[in-house]
Amino acid sequence: MPIEPSETTGKRGGTGKPALRCGFSTGTAAAAAAKAALRRLITGASADAVAVRLPSGVYLAVPVAWSSIRGRIASASVIKDGGDDPDITHRAEIRATVAILRDRQRHVDGTEHGRPRILLTGGKGVGLVTKPGLPAAPGEPAINPVPRQMISESIYLELLRSENLDLELLDCFDPAFSATPGARYDKPTLKLPLYAGMGKEETPSLPDNFSIMVEIVVPRGEELSRLTLNPRLGIIGGISILGTTGIVKPFSNEAYEQTIHAAISVAASNGCDTVVFSTGGKSERFARDLLPELPPEAFVQIADFFSFAVREARSFGFSRIIHSAFFGKAIKMALGRPYTHAHSAPMDLDFLAEIAHSLGHEAAHCRELATANTARHALEIIEGKALFDIIKSVAQKAAAQSARLAGEGSEIRLLLFNYDGRLISDAKWGTF
Repeated sequence: MPIEPSETTGKRGGTGKPALRCGFSTGTAAAAAAKAALRRLITGASADAVAVRLPSGVYLAVPVAWSSIRGRIASASVIKDGGDDPDITHRAEIRATVAILRDRQRHVDGTEHGRPRILLTGGKGVGLVTKPGLPAAPGEPAINPVPRQMISESIYLELLRSENLDLELLDCFDPAFSATPGARYDKPTLKLPLYAGMGKEETPSLPDNFSIMVEIVVPRGEELSRLTLNPRLGIIGGISILGTTGIVKPFSNEAYEQTIHAAISVAASNGCDTVVFSTGGKSERFARDLLPELPPEAFVQIADFFSFAVREARSFGFSRIIHSAFFGKAIKMALGRPYTHAHSAPMDLDFLAEIAHSLGHEAAHCRELATANTARHALEIIEGKALFDIIKSVAQKAAAQSARLAGEGSEIRLLLFNYDGRLISDAKWGTF
């Protein structure tokens, strides 16, 4: 049964606020645009919406902004709808340009007989992968495997439904000609089987003496990419075409975890022996100043995903992990909170007071810490009274929790900064 992109995730924690609206990924948008362009090319008709089959097997109705045909090349546009997720690609235009190339002989590149092939390229605004460790190899457009499959499957399904496929009429495409005026074909094409992900019972034979040429374009992609981590990951010139389910769930942790995974993978693939986890841009900048000998790929912003990042680093073989954090996050790390966001892990300053008590500090000082307004306020009290052993204890406990997550053989270092960027503790665990 088709589902609509307006499907929701339910009430927000019983607060009575409106349910959050789901959206669809850039991969779904690209697949829909490719399908709509092919339909325009074959039938001459514009589609207001097309149905895209998601990896789960259900179909999603995706609105089509426009389609056009120029000679025997067709284009279509889809506006990416992120739902209520605050994604920078929300409302971005994703275009596909499609043409059919008549082959003079059957494929000899391993493509199965009875299956056409798709030649996929990323045009303007689609990033180019330049570093190893990502789902797409260096030199390829940054179109991830699931979106590639969705694009190829959408085209194959459109071919199956068409009764007007006239190869003689469509035999006009010159591979040297750019489908998009002004586009640079410096990105290699990808030969993808159109039947990817489909069962044999769903794959009746089609003529195999033609190919489908598909170019994905994101008009504002290069501009949007500056607001992402793509340049750090070695993706230049545009955004990535992403998605593992095809659906965007509002405020989901999945997307950020995938970004952390990709960044750690890039660090491993570029020969780094250490990763530096920061909670944001400021803490990373302070760590970079202290560690100028480490390459840029070693630095990974993990936000509040403390446990996930440490475990992911170990899964990639990293035993040397450096954390760069401010005092509030360090307290939550020391408490063993796997996720350090304020909504999931409220600040517990009683823990800080207990540390002060265990170190023999006066009861009045302990009470003052327990009743501080914020972690920042507590740090001001500590620094004002020169209770530096409390800071050292918090850093050591946080490093110990990281070592517990990382497991045997790990080497952990924690750089703890005050809110002005001054290093106030440098804790080490293991043989670091």
